[in-house]
Amino acid sequence: MTKKPYERTIFGNGVRLILVPMTGVNSVATSVMVAVGSRYETKAINGISHFLEHMVFKGTKKYPTTDDVNVIERAGGLQNAYTDIDITNYHNKVLASDWELALDINKELALHPRLEQKYVDKERDVILEEMKRYEDEPEVKVEDTFHQMMYPGTALGMRIIGEEASLRVLQGVSLQDYHDTWYKPEQIVVVLAGRITNNEQRIKTKAEEWFGPSVLGFRLSDSGQPVNRSTGQHNSENRQQKTDNRPFSVEGFERVTDHQDKPQLAVVTKPDVQQAHVMLGVRVFHRGSDDRFAWTVFNLLMGISFTSRLFKEIREKRGLCYHIRSSTNMWQDVGNWTIYAGVATEKVEEATQAILGELAKARDKRVRSEEVMVAKKRFKTLMAFRGEDPEFMAEYYGRQDLFGMPFMTMDEHLARIDAVTADDINKLLKKYIKSETLNMAIVWNKSQGDKLRQLLKL
Repeated sequence: MTKKPYERTIFGNGVRLILVPMTGVNSVATSVMVAVGSRYETKAINGISHFLEHMVFKGTKKYPTTDDVNVIERAGGLQNAYTDIDITNYHNKVLASDWELALDINKELALHPRLEQKYVDKERDVILEEMKRYEDEPEVKVEDTFHQMMYPGTALGMRIIGEEASLRVLQGVSLQDYHDTWYKPEQIVVVLAGRITNNEQRIKTKAEEWFGPSVLGFRLSDSGQPVNRSTGQHNSENRQQKTDNRPFSVEGFERVTDHQDKPQLAVVTKPDVQQAHVMLGVRVFHRGSDDRFAWTVFNLLMGISFTSRLFKEIREKRGLCYHIRSSTNMWQDVGNWTIYAGVATEKVEEATQAILGELAKARDKRVRSEEVMVAKKRFKTLMAFRGEDPEFMAEYYGRQDLFGMPFMTMDEHLARIDAVTADDINKLLKKYIKSETLNMAIVWNKSQGDKLRQLLKL
């Protein structure tokens, strides 16, 4: 058997460590991923995951000030974090010689933030300004509007940044309680990718020291045995590292079920916008569906870059927009596929008809084997480029583990893409491109969109 391009270790408390050695690079990317995000929240604390991610940069137990936390930049590295719907990721990239410092910083950010009240109000104002910025960016606003329309009344449909009312009431104690609740061993994946060959054992030893049972997920009982904090059960049999290829399945959110039997339209009026920002989309599949491989190829040929159908028809042939793109969003339970375009206000109806016409054409007249071959080659090339970046490789393997997906190497992924045929795609288009699940959001300077609603059919 060929050697796997990664090594996976599960510590006794459930924290997973993934090592991805890469040749030909001089850098290392480290990530501490936590399976928590906006869909784990309630309306009352909406935005707390993102708020917490901001606050950790104000200081940790070992690096008590923002200036201390910024040691990665002083070492020449790149340091950042992000919060999404179901993941919070603390990540950085450094020279290979600085991997220990990089992992130490991410460990502190994820596990040991100070969350001092004196910084909470100040950072709240920062986040509120960030929110205003997004409100002023129609491209972001239309995406938020579309998402909320798709999943109303659910945690999945809430904004990642939160709402002003919920942010106003959050305090340091709320952030600490949330951290204690969700930053648990079984929710955490630690990843290092890059030039780590010959350092693997040192990394595993250090990672277990920092993330293992002795510091995370256990306390000592009166008899001196480690006890799981959440269950109270003894865990002496789990104190050693073990390797295991079984994916975890971590959930702490309410699942969503798709229900839609007629098209939907959401209109946001912003008098000062100079063009209309349009998002059209349909409901598709969850992230574990096998449909994702053929749909990836379709997405490329339909709406990504200069060779795509939408670019050639809507921009080049008709001149209706400057920017147009398509993308797929998938979560544990549901997913959607969207098309975004920035269009002259007076040409919205024409552009909408043209985009829907391209969807109907793809569904009814089918995609061709020649364009499928081009899209597959583009995907292989794109993955080759990305596969040279340790940060991408850390994300690629870390997300699979965090989301409980069966592990798939890059070669295995490419093989699934290579096996896609035009017939595979055409079957999916019949399955998912339907009038009754059409959705449209628009941000423009008009107050109504009744004519647009009438256009939503294929």
